[in-house]
Amino acid sequence: MKRKLLFIPVVSLILLLIGCSSSSGSFASDKMVKLKGEVYITSNDIISEEELAEQIGEIELSSTNESDHDDENIISSNTYKVGTKLFKIKNENSIDMIAVEDSTDKYLIAYNNKYTKK
Repeated sequence: MKRKLLFIPVVSLILLLIGCSSSSGSFASDKMVKLKGEVYITSNDIISEEELAEQIGEIELSSTNESDHDDENIISSNTYKVGTKLFKIKNENSIDMIAVEDSTDKYLIAYNNKYTKK
């Protein structure tokens, strides 16, 4: 009986410590781009080069640590390398979606995490 009484507090303490441990800053999604305080999630939707408007920036910081992306003035990503180009899409609001250069001839649409199709 004494063992059971000792076992319960020990297990409770272990669970409490595990629950309160700090996370390493993992993301809910990979292929995240942060631009002007807006968070975009890159889809698998391909867009042609002809549908691109002007370049609106490029990745300045690439990090898998979520806390590195707190600065609103830095264009960052948890997947794309520094120098990856970002584009406005013709006839689209860049707050809703942007294009990300995935390779030299492939561009993917990144949707604002607040964006909903109407």
